[in-house]
Amino acid sequence: MCTASWLIHPEGFELFFNRDESVRRGSARAPETLELEGVRALAPRDADAGGTWLGVNEHGLALGLLNAWDARGLPAEPRSRGLLVRELLSARAGDEVLERLERVELERYRGFTLACFEPGRAPRVRAWDGRELTQPDVRAPLCSSSLERGRAQLERERVFVQLVGARVEREAFERFHASHAPERGPWSPCMHRADASTVSASQVRVDARAVALRYAGGPPCTTSFGPWLELARA
Repeated sequence: MCTASWLIHPEGFELFFNRDESVRRGSARAPETLELEGVRALAPRDADAGGTWLGVNEHGLALGLLNAWDARGLPAEPRSRGLLVRELLSARAGDEVLERLERVELERYRGFTLACFEPGRAPRVRAWDGRELTQPDVRAPLCSSSLERGRAQLERERVFVQLVGARVEREAFERFHASHAPERGPWSPCMHRADASTVSASQVRVDARAVALRYAGGPPCTTSFGPWLELARA
């Protein structure tokens, strides 16, 4: 349950990410600087398993994970998908991420969609449904929901066209991620249900000089972003 969109620039990109979670999950920790196998990275931390759903490293590589429907149901001994993202953030480039993903014992993980961003390349996405790792078409926004597979994508695409369209301003993307269109509820980009909601919003910025991440520890309709954390590009 998440929503991601992005802006591509000549020397980098901007990534916008809403995290939707069950009300039973603990509150995540704000982003911090990590060192993963000698690579510095910025990422928030999941309170329950210690992994992350989003991060960017000093090489300009950003990863975002959206939970997805699993064709086979819950694995016998599931491992947190957030731990997989944290481990992959030690890669130096997107090709390395995708090569490592091919070697992972994916049967241990519930379904997910993993989006990979790096300067100078179009975003790349891999989807795991519990049985097969596939390479779906990539278009903004990427969306997931535990209700009515596909409807969240359709509804949020319509809102994205209305609020963002061909615009390339950060403010348009921020309005989209804070939006309650078509109405406040399960299909709006800023999602609200009795059992789940948008619990945080993040923005990643990568250019030729630095990588940066900022975080709102609540729904973006009511929560302001904190300061940018920044790392120099390696």
